[in-house]
Amino acid sequence: MDYRPVLAELEQACADFQVPATRYAAEQQLLRFGKRPDAIAASKYVLAHSSVPTAKFFALRGIKDAVVAGYAVLGPASSLALRDELLQLALTGGRCLDSFVMDSLCWVIAVITKRAWADTPDGQRLAFTRTLCDDIVRHSSPCVGMIVAAHLIDEIAGGSKCSEFHVPWEFHYTCKAAFENTHMALIFEAALKVIHSQLRPSVEAQPTAAVSSRAIAFERRSALHIADQILSWEFTSPDEAKVIAASFGYARGGAIAGGVGGRSPKPAPRGSDLDDPEDGAGSTTADREHQSRTPLFPRDWQPLLLRSDVLDMFFSAYEAALGDQMHEHFSPGSSHTALLCLIQISGIRGRAIFSSADARDSDTLRAAFAQTIIRNQLQMIRHVCSMNLADEASQDMVIATTQMIRRFIETQLEEKPAGDRPARPLAFLVARVPETLEYFGEVGKLICMLLGAAAGVLRSDMLQRIDDDFGDVDNYFVMQAFDELASAWSAVVSDICEWQYLHSTAGGAPHDTDDRHVLDSFIQFLRTAAYLIRSEYIQLRMLMCEES
Repeated sequence: MDYRPVLAELEQACADFQVPATRYAAEQQLLRFGKRPDAIAASKYVLAHSSVPTAKFFALRGIKDAVVAGYAVLGPASSLALRDELLQLALTGGRCLDSFVMDSLCWVIAVITKRAWADTPDGQRLAFTRTLCDDIVRHSSPCVGMIVAAHLIDEIAGGSKCSEFHVPWEFHYTCKAAFENTHMALIFEAALKVIHSQLRPSVEAQPTAAVSSRAIAFERRSALHIADQILSWEFTSPDEAKVIAASFGYARGGAIAGGVGGRSPKPAPRGSDLDDPEDGAGSTTADREHQSRTPLFPRDWQPLLLRSDVLDMFFSAYEAALGDQMHEHFSPGSSHTALLCLIQISGIRGRAIFSSADARDSDTLRAAFAQTIIRNQLQMIRHVCSMNLADEASQDMVIATTQMIRRFIETQLEEKPAGDRPARPLAFLVARVPETLEYFGEVGKLICMLLGAAAGVLRSDMLQRIDDDFGDVDNYFVMQAFDELASAWSAVVSDICEWQYLHSTAGGAPHDTDDRHVLDSFIQFLRTAAYLIRSEYIQLRMLMCEES
């Protein structure tokens, strides 16, 4: 068939779409394009012969609509052949496509992959995933593997970014369970390799820096985006239970509500040995708190997530992204994404991820993880303390730092060591992580500095503007950061009180001598820190009363 008239009509409709007077009619014509009986053939002709980017964009949308609506007729073999043809187009001709067309092309590849997932043999699925991973690691430009992988994760994870397929729930469950069991770890590992390669000494990157700075920045940003997607993944339960979280049909979001970037809470996973106790039916506040926690990763993820060099790498990636914020080709959003990753890894939790045949090995893993996080967070806390905390330019870093502190502390207080005589979480940290007391001391110092910064705002000429923009200083980001740390501090105090009560009712067994010494030291530390915090808080409230 001669598709030249079809091409001319589509390009004319794209031109009319830019004119307000003809926009509605053109929109209807563009929407009907994907419903043509020969939509796939016509779209392939447009992709091959059109020089209008918007025409290629709507042609790709036509392919997507045709595959989703006619998959039963098209069949898995033809769908996968079409997917592979589009992938080759992206890999070989991606440099010639506009960015929004390339993004749409990679999205259509991801949609077709998911629609045919249940009918695709395991070997063919794995081969496709390895193709994506190979392209990710190769640092091609544009990095087709990363763009497709990011869209595929969104499609399989569900939520508002998932396309509508009008298929039974079991289809989504099967796709998600199979993807997370084998393929997601491969993509995560490939993304980690990219981040690692961008953090090598600058001398290694000098030969290609002049010609590939855009590619390097793009890959680093996309690798962090993939890491953030996977670190917030919502794991399914084992096949025999077939439970998938109720949030599957709703928007997927970020780390903590009202936090960095204002993204909505990330849901936590559910399922047999990975499950947490129920927070109480109908408890909206408890549900939100549960959803703002890091997912419970299975045991298979231990080699990837608990290595100290991997954890260090995320903190180093944030430092690099922050340093490149003013780069000509670098998106400032990459430092934001790195912060979201840091919040997630600060709350890694659960028995499965730390499990080992020997309980002592489990405790060693837990202690090594805690020490790595504490060491890196100490550096961030000291850096934040050296900043002007009242300056809005420091908002993202201040809020994110306090969120990751809260995530780490509250998670550690909930985790129970696995030794023969399990210690209290705080006793375990003090005994196994030498920097623990120093860490809590710096947290107390940061709390006082945040209160002092809020008091400084009240004394400055910023007060009127803050009142106009935020209502009062309590809604300013400095006090939001204080609220994060106050919640973590309250959790520490509650745990100490419970520990003190249990110790007093236990009768003081001989082997509890060391725990008692740790308890007394912590109580003394808390009294000193609490006095300083209370003094700063009372001073702040008195200033607020004077201003009101």
